[in-house]
Amino acid sequence: MRVLAILLGLGLSPVMADTLSIQLDQANSGADQCQLVFVLDNKTETEFTQLQAEVVLLNTASRVLRLSLLDFQSLPAHGMRVRSFNLPNLDCADVGRVLFNAMGPCTPLAASACTAALTVSSETEIEVLK
Repeated sequence: MRVLAILLGLGLSPVMADTLSIQLDQANSGADQCQLVFVLDNKTETEFTQLQAEVVLLNTASRVLRLSLLDFQSLPAHGMRVRSFNLPNLDCADVGRVLFNAMGPCTPLAASACTAALTVSSETEIEVLK
């Protein structure tokens, strides 16, 4: 508690502040496609009018399956959204990892600021990396 008070007194925020969290919540196979469902949690003061990420889907042997641009659309400051992406000709069982290769555009911020604020996680068997 004393450390937190010192950090706040110095104008520093706790580690959990100002993050843009993207969690892979579900991976559903069916009809010759893989559906990836993400939960976005914006813990920043920034309202994103446009938020995109370049992701690389890797197989279980860490070989590239696909490079994709995911458009997460808009995201309010201190808000949550769920976004779903259907990736044709792909079985989710073949995906071992999802790598967030690059962020951007992430209007109104620079891509580097989005990348710095980004935290990723997974509630599935698929590992998510930044």
